[in-house]
Parts: sequence; structure tokens; C-alpha cells
Amino acid sequence: MLDVLSGFLIVVIIIALGYLVGRKKLLGPSAVYTLNMFVFYLATPALLINFLSSADLGDVFGENLAVVILSSFLAGAVGYLGYRHLARRPVPDSLVTLLACSYCNGSNLGIPIATHVLDDPTASLPVIIFQTAFYGPAVVLLLDVTTRRRDAGTHATPSLGPLLRELVLGVVRNPLIIAAVCGIILALVHHANGFTLPSLIGEPVAMLSGAAVPAALVAFGMSMAEVTVLDPDTSPRRSVWAASLVKTVVHPLIAYALARLLFDAHGAALLAFVVVAALPTAQNVFTYASRFGVNTVLARDSGVVSTLLSIPSIAVISLLLG
Repeated sequence: MLDVLSGFLIVVIIIALGYLVGRKKLLGPSAVYTLNMFVFYLATPALLINFLSSADLGDVFGENLAVVILSSFLAGAVGYLGYRHLARRPVPDSLVTLLACSYCNGSNLGIPIATHVLDDPTASLPVIIFQTAFYGPAVVLLLDVTTRRRDAGTHATPSLGPLLRELVLGVVRNPLIIAAVCGIILALVHHANGFTLPSLIGEPVAMLSGAAVPAALVAFGMSMAEVTVLDPDTSPRRSVWAASLVKTVVHPLIAYALARLLFDAHGAALLAFVVVAALPTAQNVFTYASRFGVNTVLARDSGVVSTLLSIPSIAVISLLLG
């Protein structure tokens, strides 16, 4: 338990350091974007390749992936039904709320937390692959259909060809997906005949992977210093708090129940399942909402509020299950 808590505190300290740097603007006006691009295109793909190349794929994509899929659907359904029928909002707005309640920040925050809290950076890989390759594109398609019908009438026939091509290209061009595929291939070859990357390639990959976690956490802390949320004039504050609580409390509770009931998980495996589910709402949700001009304030504010709530949530989970 002490190892888990110390790892979590390390994450919090680096985020706080990034926040202070952001407040003082020590790295300049575009530092958050630059750091995030470095992490996204270079450091995190290197980290995935470095660890996946010798990982046990059964541990990475077995029960973990099943819990990710089922818990995401159930938490999303709670958000969708609540916003649709209790708040009585349109379907597109409710779809954004579905994502706010269930779409995890699996890369920028998930990988650093998995590395230092769980000592396993691959623990968040199933949620990254599921969300990037299936969950996100599926909801984007639903958003496209429902917003077209809302704008053009219920009998409008949407043209999905360009959107489908864009979604497919977005998946196959995603550096995290590319890195995951490369890492999986290397792992299969390694377990088949013991092959490892030659040092001329392996050492640069390892060096880049070492930069992923600190750079991601510093960039995340800096980004927190730049946002203003819960404006009383523009923000649906009650809905934001509700979505954030579903994401950081209900979602991990669902994951816990599924892991215990379906797989009798315990120990480190159970902790990993629940911590991954407690990750806050990803920035992608705001990106999707902005693309269609739907519920953008809730998407933005729930990303920030759920991030703040995820810190005590993951701390409590670590105390109880660590």
C-alpha cells in the first residue's frame, strides 16, 4: 500500500510543479501544446513499444479489456439516460454527456498514473485502444447522424462516407495505435523466438520512453493553470458535477463490481481495473463536442472538474485496494 500511495504522491507533486510553471508562464505561451505534441508523437509511443515488446499480451488484453468495455458502456448509459430523461435534453447533448461520464484520459494522465501508481504503463493500454479505435468513432458517428437530422429534419439522409473515411484515417494515423501494433508484433516475436530490439534501436526507444511520464504530467499541470470553469452564466454546473461524479465515482464502482463478480479479481489486478476506470474525462470529449457544436461547455468543464475529483478518488481507491 505504501508503494502505491508514494507513487500516487509522486504524480501529484509533478502535476503541482507543472501547475506552478504554468501560472508563472516560465516556458512561454505555447509550451503546453509543444510538450503535449512531444508526448503524443514521440515519448508515449516509445513507452508503449518499450514495455509491450516483452509484455504478456494475455495480461494486457484479457480481463482488463473486458472490464474496460463493459464498465465504459454502463457508465456511459448512466450519463446518457440521466441527461436525456432527467434533464430532458436532446439526443446529441446526451451523447456528449455519455462520453463525459465514460471516456477516460487514458494517455496523457492514464499512462503516468499507471506507471507510478500501478508500476505498469500497459495497464491503460486497453482503454486507449478501445476508445480510440471503437468507442470514440462510434459515438462520433451517432453525433453526426443526430445533429444532421436535428439541423435538416427527421427525414434527412446523412452522407456518412466522408466521415467514415476521416474516422478510419484518424485511427490508423494515431501514433498510439501504431505504437501499440508495433509493440504487439514485437511481443509475439519475442515470445516465439526470444527476439529483442537491437541496442541501436532499443536504447533510443528506452530513452524517449523515459521522458513520457514527466513531460506528460508537467504539461497536464500547466494546462490546469490556463482554464476557467463553472462560469455561473454559461456553465450547466449541476450537470457538470453530476457527470464528473459519475466518471470518478460511479465508473470505478462499476468496474469494481464487474471485476469481482465476473473474474473474481483481487490484489494488483483489481486495483488496476478500478484505477483505470477512475481516470478523468479525456480532452477528446471536448474535441468531439466542439466539432459538432454540441454541449461544449459541459464537455470542457467536466474534463477539468473530473480531473480535480480524480485525485482524491484514486487516492481513496489506492488506500482501500492497494
